[in-house]
Amino acid sequence: MPNLIHQQTVDFFHERPIAAVELLREVGGIEPPPFARATAEAADATQLTPVEYRADAVVVLRDESGTARLAVIVEVQLRRDAHKRFSWPVYAAALRARLKCDTALLVICLNRAVGRWCERPISMGPSGTVTPVAIHADRLPLITDPDEARRHPELAVLSAAMNGDHPDIAKGLEVMLEGLNELDRKDIKLYLSYVFGLTPTVVGERLRELLMTALKDYEKVIGERYFSDWVNKGLQQGLQQGLEQGLQQGREQGRAEGEIEAILTVLDARGLEIPSEARERISRCTDLHVLEKWIRRAVTVTSVDELFL
Repeated sequence: MPNLIHQQTVDFFHERPIAAVELLREVGGIEPPPFARATAEAADATQLTPVEYRADAVVVLRDESGTARLAVIVEVQLRRDAHKRFSWPVYAAALRARLKCDTALLVICLNRAVGRWCERPISMGPSGTVTPVAIHADRLPLITDPDEARRHPELAVLSAAMNGDHPDIAKGLEVMLEGLNELDRKDIKLYLSYVFGLTPTVVGERLRELLMTALKDYEKVIGERYFSDWVNKGLQQGLQQGLEQGLQQGREQGRAEGEIEAILTVLDARGLEIPSEARERISRCTDLHVLEKWIRRAVTVTSVDELFL
């Protein structure tokens, strides 16, 4: 499931690169230079770095002559990964050298704790720092204003995906649909596919009743013609046949992420050095029984190595 969420989010930015621009401007407070078009382009730093240094997505703003004015690296981060704090500066430097323009590093986080970790400045030593623009629920609150949703439908979609635990999430979805009402059929299908694809794990049980009863309301809001066979089939099957499985996976994923965060927090609070290999091993673990064992040990171990004994 985490890989599916990651891919769905990457695909969203590939299909709708203007969303990266909206996030930079409205959430990151970064005004992009004048540009004629925003396009999703090659995500690797070709001929400059090894193939493993490949971003999830790259959005390039070009002027009318085709000259690159700003390149936005879009990374989707679902959990802590110590290696990214070394690879992200490589992405930015290599892309800047290839396109001969400024670059911005935009990190999309569906988890608040991961988002706060991602937005920490990355020290480059005496040369300075690289600071990711992390987008998470603390920086992109749930949009419940219909006018704002109509002005920024991309942000309304992402805010609903990031704020699934918000008490007003039902209102957020209704407002998002009002914003989508002004878009063309292709974009509406893309946005609905993204939101409903994330619903079982991001929104969880809070929306179960809403999703089971609201299909006709959605049709009234955006028009029945916009509900493709995929959306109808996906909703019906996802709600009637696969929702319980998705909810269970979501609960397990959320519990695992909480355990991982707790382990790292305890170790940090005790002043224990956490080597990058150990941090990665902890962050990638999905076995709840192992995580529970580690969190008990984290309270008493004298070194991180003892955690894995």
